[in-house]
Amino acid sequence: MTTSTNQIQERSMPNIIEQKIFKSMSELLRRVGLDYRGGYVEVDGKRIHYLDYGEGAPVLLLHGGGSGSAIWFRQIEVLARTRRVIVPDHPVFGLSSQTVYKPPYPDCVVDYMTGLMDVLDIQTADLVGLSLGAQMAMATAMQIPERVGKIAAIGAAGLGKEFPLLYKLAGVPIAGRLIVRPNKWGQDTYFKTMEVVDYEFQDAIAYKQYAYDVTLMEGHPEAMRSSIGTIADFGGQKSIFSDEELRSIESPVLAIWGDGDQVFPVGHAYRLAEVVPNARLHVIENARHVPLLDHPVEVNKLLVGFLSSD
Repeated sequence: MTTSTNQIQERSMPNIIEQKIFKSMSELLRRVGLDYRGGYVEVDGKRIHYLDYGEGAPVLLLHGGGSGSAIWFRQIEVLARTRRVIVPDHPVFGLSSQTVYKPPYPDCVVDYMTGLMDVLDIQTADLVGLSLGAQMAMATAMQIPERVGKIAAIGAAGLGKEFPLLYKLAGVPIAGRLIVRPNKWGQDTYFKTMEVVDYEFQDAIAYKQYAYDVTLMEGHPEAMRSSIGTIADFGGQKSIFSDEELRSIESPVLAIWGDGDQVFPVGHAYRLAEVVPNARLHVIENARHVPLLDHPVEVNKLLVGFLSSD
C-alpha cells in the first residue's frame, strides 16, 4: 500500500541527511524544468521512494549500483512527454530503506520488482535499466514475462564474470570499510575514469553532489558492502545469466553500451545481442558505463525510438 502522499516537501523530512538528498535531487530535476513529483510505497516491509511523472503507458527507469532515481533526470523529462515514467530508488539507494540484498540476487530483485509493480497497480510495463538495473529488468522478464513489455538495457550486469577490482575489494571486510564510505575524492575519480568520458558535461557538478549526498544516508556504507557481497566476490560477478536463461527472454531488447565501458566490457553486449532472440545493439562511441549522463541526446533518441516502435 502507498504509505505517503504523492508530494513530499523537504521540510517534512525530520532527517537532515534526507533533506540534503531531497534538495540535491530536486536541483537536478529543476535543471530540466521539472518540479518534484514522487512519494513512498512499502514493498515487503521496505520503504521505497519513487519519482512519478507523465501519463500514458508506464515505463520504469531502473538505476544501477550508485546514486539513485535522479540519475535519469534527462530521460525523465523527455519520456514523460508521452508516457507515465516511474523511477524508484532501489533498496540501499537514494531515499529508500537501507535494506541489504539477499542471495540469490536475481530472485531477490524479482521479488522487489513484483512487489513494487503490485503496490503501484502496474500490471505490465516497459523497463529501462542501467547496469544492475538492467540485470534486474532481464531477471524480471525471465521469471514473470507477462509483466514486462520492452527492455532497454544500458551497460547491463549479469552477462560475464568481469567486474572492476574496486568492487571485488569492496566485499572484503577490511578493504570494504575503506572503499565503501563517503569519499568525494574517490567518488570523483571513479566518475571521471569509469562512468563518463566528458566529465565536465552540463550539470555534472549538480549530479556529483547528488551522488555524494546519497552515500551519507545512515547505514548506507554497511548495507552497500553487504549487498556487493551478494552480487560479487573476488572472482567477479556471482549471478551470470546462462545462454538458456537469455534465450528465454521474449521481450524486445535494445542494448545500449559505451564503447569504453570498463565496468562491464562491450563484449558482454555482443553476447546479449547474439543470444537473446529479439535483441539489437547500439554502441555509443567515446562513452563509458553511464552514457545517459554525458550522451543524453543520443541515449534519449534511442529510447524514444525503441519504446515508441511497434
